[in-house]
Amino acid sequence: MEKLNNFYQYKFILIYALRDLKRNYKKISSIIITLFISLFILSAIFTIEDSLKKELKENAKELLGGDLEIDYNRNQGNIDLLNKVEEFTTISEMVEFSTMLSTTNRKKNKSLFTRIKTVDQKYPLYGEVTYEPANAYERMQTEPYTILINESLSKTLNIKTNEIVKIQDQEFLVIGKVRSVPDVSGFVTFGDWVLTGKQTLDILKLNGIGNFLNYEYKVKFNTNDNPETIIKKIESIFKDDQKVKIRYPENAASGLKRVIGNFSQFLSLVSISAMLIAGIGIANTLLSFINQNNLSIAVRKALGFYSGNIKKLYYLQLVILLFIITISAYLSSLLIVPLADKYLSSSFGLKINLFFSFFNFLKIFLIGLLVLIIFSIPTISSIDQVKASSLFRNVFQNLQFYYSKKLIGMSIIMLSILILIFTYRSENFVYSLGYFGAFFICLIIFFLLSKLIIFSLKKFKFNSSTPLKVSIKNITQSKSITPITIMSLGLGVTLLLTLALVGTNFKREIAKSIPDIAPDYFFVGIQNGEREKFEQRILSMDPGANIEIVPMVSSGIVKINGINPNTYISPDNDSYWVIGSERRSSWTKEVPEDNLIIDGKWWDLSKPNQLQISLDAKVAKDFNIKLGDIFTLNIYGREIDGEIVNFRQVDYRDLNINFAMLFNPDFAKNIPHEYLATAKFYNLNKFDETKMLEIFPSLSMIKIADYLNKVTNVLNKVFIAVIVISTVTIFIGLIVISSAIMVQGKVREYQNLVFKILGFSRKEIVFSSLIEFMIIFISVIMIAVLFAVVGSKFIIENIFELFWKFDLKVLIYLGLSIGLVTLVLILLTNIKYLNPKVYPLIRNQ
Repeated sequence: MEKLNNFYQYKFILIYALRDLKRNYKKISSIIITLFISLFILSAIFTIEDSLKKELKENAKELLGGDLEIDYNRNQGNIDLLNKVEEFTTISEMVEFSTMLSTTNRKKNKSLFTRIKTVDQKYPLYGEVTYEPANAYERMQTEPYTILINESLSKTLNIKTNEIVKIQDQEFLVIGKVRSVPDVSGFVTFGDWVLTGKQTLDILKLNGIGNFLNYEYKVKFNTNDNPETIIKKIESIFKDDQKVKIRYPENAASGLKRVIGNFSQFLSLVSISAMLIAGIGIANTLLSFINQNNLSIAVRKALGFYSGNIKKLYYLQLVILLFIITISAYLSSLLIVPLADKYLSSSFGLKINLFFSFFNFLKIFLIGLLVLIIFSIPTISSIDQVKASSLFRNVFQNLQFYYSKKLIGMSIIMLSILILIFTYRSENFVYSLGYFGAFFICLIIFFLLSKLIIFSLKKFKFNSSTPLKVSIKNITQSKSITPITIMSLGLGVTLLLTLALVGTNFKREIAKSIPDIAPDYFFVGIQNGEREKFEQRILSMDPGANIEIVPMVSSGIVKINGINPNTYISPDNDSYWVIGSERRSSWTKEVPEDNLIIDGKWWDLSKPNQLQISLDAKVAKDFNIKLGDIFTLNIYGREIDGEIVNFRQVDYRDLNINFAMLFNPDFAKNIPHEYLATAKFYNLNKFDETKMLEIFPSLSMIKIADYLNKVTNVLNKVFIAVIVISTVTIFIGLIVISSAIMVQGKVREYQNLVFKILGFSRKEIVFSSLIEFMIIFISVIMIAVLFAVVGSKFIIENIFELFWKFDLKVLIYLGLSIGLVTLVLILLTNIKYLNPKVYPLIRNQ
């Protein structure tokens, strides 16, 4: 019988909650708005991230180009071993290289450092190539001296179909444009590239380090074969080949996956900030709502309702509201997918499809529920303060937040779960924890700031104008909204100013500072006997050019202290790039000016026949390398042991010539090598790329400005998303302030009534609100700027490793804009309380 009673009791509460919610939804409109906006942003980020990851996972074989890939890097594959694999699989050979592509027959020809992808007739094993016109791809495979170019290259050099271009010193006919290829790699995603047939390799006869050759062999299994069995068989065939690296579909587009993960993690953290700020507004709006229902709560208690049941009623209303809002926000976020797909398809060659994820929906609902409960606990618990006896006194009882040890403990547990959701399996959980730590430290400091302001204003005696006294009284009264205003406004302003300073510093470094100190050009592929000729040619064009030329050799780390580093160094390691493929290394007699030795000694001249290695200190730290450790390097097919003799602090930020490894010149000078050069021109207009290519057809010239412009374009798009979310965070903060003012609505009405009776003018009341705002905002902006400066400086210098610069103009513009908008909002919210009706208030109606 008791269970039946409980069932009817909960049914009654549910029905009553739905009716109450239907009657009062306008009173909690700010909760609905802030929750919807916060959950919509979070849903959009989760939806797009999951859609991208689903796309990458489902098309892993297409992205890799096969069931597995046999990667020989710059070495041609072992034909005997590949033939063994081809006996039971299908193999497609693909060779990528970089070189110069130039226009012809123009008044002023242009050239561009371009990645070229040569493929055989079996390509692609998975997916398809999209191109135009209809027969262009087939012609490319059968006709020599023909190429397909991508859209980016066509736009950059304004190349049309059927135009003749030069690759090195050979002329090729552009027979069409390639829209997309299935196997996505770095150059395909972001760069200018060409697709051509396998015969192009024989035409160009490439042999230089500067061409960045890469031999890849895509493998497709037969339909009925067991993949695990075939993989083990292939691995056993190549087990003794030190040059090869086998990649699997799960390794496809790993760099792109990491970029997607990092960016979505960052946006998710920014969006949860918006939700937490919204939580403050939810608490205030809910308190205002409960205060407005003070009388009905007292009636319910007089009729025999327990406080617990009334609390359940309010919690149930919030859960119902959250469920409806989550559905609306999540379904609305799905509408963003076509827009994202349009952008990503054109920019990165990726296609994302619309799909509903029940797991994502539950995750978003759980996040919303945690935030809602964390901030509603102290509000709904205030219901205990309402007494049934207040009905007989006809006295308005203004409720306050209620905390107890038990409630604080529950809030901390739920907050920990919330943080865990955002840190578990994130790309970098340390950054997530650090972000949450910084957020709550800022929250605490802004709360303490509000208490300091209240304490200071109470201590000092002011004998000035009446509006100032009124303003100070409003700030310092026991039920003032000063703490809430300062916390919500402070957090929003801090976030926006920090991101603005990060953005402006990053773009300034890319667009101005780096070009000022970086060379104008990198020159790769200068042959051993062409060094002097190259230098003379540069100086003949611009005698004021500053040239740096260093020897360069290709080397790969085979073993560290006798152990293959790939067996214990994870691809997630920051310095994995050093062992991921063959690297370019150099040698020098003197310590480079920008490479400070932090441990060890320079070359031991008494051991000229022994390879000595100077290593980047960060690489040494990441790999746990000690002085005296032995690297086994593969140099032109020969394995050579070298001892680590010193660590250098290498600064790559200025884009000048730097190497992770330097060799002692007495040993290295006998190794066959090419030269790498940089040039900073006194007058860049005097340099003619096409004339240089006529003399040095195999030379590759990388113009730094071209790549910096591409990076800037990408960053501009990224920061648009960041600023939009940050602005939304500020908007939510303003709604929070508005809701906080509404909490004080009854108090404001009584106060303005007193002012009206005393003869205060409307102008004086508004002026007192203005003074109140100025005191609060100036205090907030000072602390927010301090946090923004410290936070942005840390991010720029420690994460991006760039130079940070204080930008006063950005802070002034943003600070004034936010201040003006906030002031207008506060004045508009207060207008409804400026002309209270005298007689109803006197009668306490």
